[in-house]
Amino acid sequence: MATMAYDQHLPNYRHNFETDTRFVSEYSEHYEFNFFPGSEAEKDIRHIVQTQENGYMKIIAFLGVTPPNKRIEYFFYPTEAIKTELMGDDWYAQSIYDEFRIHVLYTDKTKPIGPHEDTHLLSLPWGLAFGFLQEGLAEHMVGRAWDGTPHRIYVAEGYNKRLYPPLETFFRHEAWLETDDWYAIYFYSLAGAFSAYLIDVFGKEKYERFYKACRREYTKERHLNLFVQIFEKTIAAAETDFIAYNPPHGDA
Repeated sequence: MATMAYDQHLPNYRHNFETDTRFVSEYSEHYEFNFFPGSEAEKDIRHIVQTQENGYMKIIAFLGVTPPNKRIEYFFYPTEAIKTELMGDDWYAQSIYDEFRIHVLYTDKTKPIGPHEDTHLLSLPWGLAFGFLQEGLAEHMVGRAWDGTPHRIYVAEGYNKRLYPPLETFFRHEAWLETDDWYAIYFYSLAGAFSAYLIDVFGKEKYERFYKACRREYTKERHLNLFVQIFEKTIAAAETDFIAYNPPHGDA
């Protein structure tokens, strides 16, 4: 895979994990997994390997891309404090595009594995779309929210609770970064459900064309124009159809 520069909003990212001698490693065909001895990740490593390898093949098949010629590196952290100390952030998981690495908080209660973060890395040949679309693709590959609930359930609740601005808001990349982490599962579900709607209704080919045409540095107006050109529908009309697809009145 060619080396490219991708801008990421990770102001506190650090590399203390690279020199921490507590990590031990497990290798599979497409991954290098790093974890602490005796940790929850070590206990679950066989399940982790199988889950990620299965997801890898699903992602590659959907994207229609050539598998990269390097392994994805995973670093599993047993506590929020250790994750913050070693890589700078206590969030559940982050993929680092330029390094082809994924950092995960993995405990007995928090186990964010599956296709989501891998999709961010394996979809780089498609380019880097604005955040809402990028997260939507990753969530679509998972197929449900991280607690196992169908996306459409959270979407219906989110509209009922009036959590969402008009969808066109998210066609500006920074709008995704401004969403409230407290309601993250609602916003990620919205992104995943909207990508699923576009793929199901308009087809994967048009979705792929749109994704590849978008860039996080483009303006909202440019993305909206691209949407109309490719899907032949305004985002306002698409949102009306999308809400009907995910009814916000308890019958989802």
